[in-house]
Amino acid sequence: MKQQELFAVDLALLLPEPAAARAKAANAALLARCPNPSDALRLDSTHLPHITLVQMFVSDASLPALIERVQPILGGSQPLTLRVTGVGASTTAAHFAIESNPLLQSLHESLMDAVQPYEETGGGAEAFYSDGEPPRDADIAWVARFRVTSSYGNFSPHITLGIGPPPEFRKPFEFTAVRAALCRLGRFCTCRIVLREWVRELTQPG
Repeated sequence: MKQQELFAVDLALLLPEPAAARAKAANAALLARCPNPSDALRLDSTHLPHITLVQMFVSDASLPALIERVQPILGGSQPLTLRVTGVGASTTAAHFAIESNPLLQSLHESLMDAVQPYEETGGGAEAFYSDGEPPRDADIAWVARFRVTSSYGNFSPHITLGIGPPPEFRKPFEFTAVRAALCRLGRFCTCRIVLREWVRELTQPG
């Protein structure tokens, strides 16, 4: 019998082109200051700027059921307009901060409730998409502890920009998210492989 493979995945909102271009420009500025850009977080056509809604380990055998479970939530309705209010930084990574939004919070919580039966423990480096960029121990730990440390009351929506101090930020801007995706994660918990995409309007789940 085939042993089940674990995937590190992200249910995420993908950015429309103008917002993605801003994130990539900020990433390029961070890369220009990075002493070792070959080992830095980069945003491009295969490292997708995004807003994480859920991160988890799931078995390959459970992927179809997971997709079916979240389909009613991500399958569409009205657009979700979000506002970037500034920049911030975690221990090492800079990000665009997303203004608190009750519809976004509700979407996140509905997805967290829905995916819980499919979450797996014990995921390691092999669960990530590598392509010559193996995950860090911190990436594995982040996904493993997402439900405990980064969800529900601890959910802090943001767009990761890269490694380094926050770049210059001139003024807030808005964008409308109409694309969601289930992505396989890579190094720095970047969205690397789109496993399923919903190009529909998003709203608070009913």
